[in-house]
Amino acid sequence: MDFTVRKFEERDAERVAEIMYESFKTVFKERWESEKKGNGDSYKKCVHNETPTSVTTAFVAEQEGKVIGFLHIDANLHRKLGILHSIGVDPNVFARGVGKAMVAEAEKLWRKHRMRKIYTCTSHINQRALAFYKSLGFEEEGVLKSHFFDGIDEIQLGKFYKYEDQ
Repeated sequence: MDFTVRKFEERDAERVAEIMYESFKTVFKERWESEKKGNGDSYKKCVHNETPTSVTTAFVAEQEGKVIGFLHIDANLHRKLGILHSIGVDPNVFARGVGKAMVAEAEKLWRKHRMRKIYTCTSHINQRALAFYKSLGFEEEGVLKSHFFDGIDEIQLGKFYKYEDQ
């Protein structure tokens, strides 16, 4: 499968909203029906921003001019803590390397800024995401009970980086 990963641009926001809505709907099913897809305005804040203490950015995967994936991250330069906020892949291309390719781009940025740890979370019912994160070296660290939805726990995951000069 041929696709490219590039930095997110505001023009991608509407398509990203569609992808995120559809990909989360595959997990939350009828619970997600009450969620609003939105027009992408909330994703426009994900455009690259860098300050002396943090980097916020997002990536998209694109195939033949169409966005098929989205990843939003942070790098806290003071605490050396990377955060993977959200990732979504068009359900039509699940399990084809899109998510891994976007995370690989994020890892370039995290390693460039020498993050010591990366943090994320996923719902306990999202076994696909849990397996995905574990395949990337993340380990379970904790549970947030009934966090976003009543009865659905969030599994906290972390991954530590080591550097040759440490």
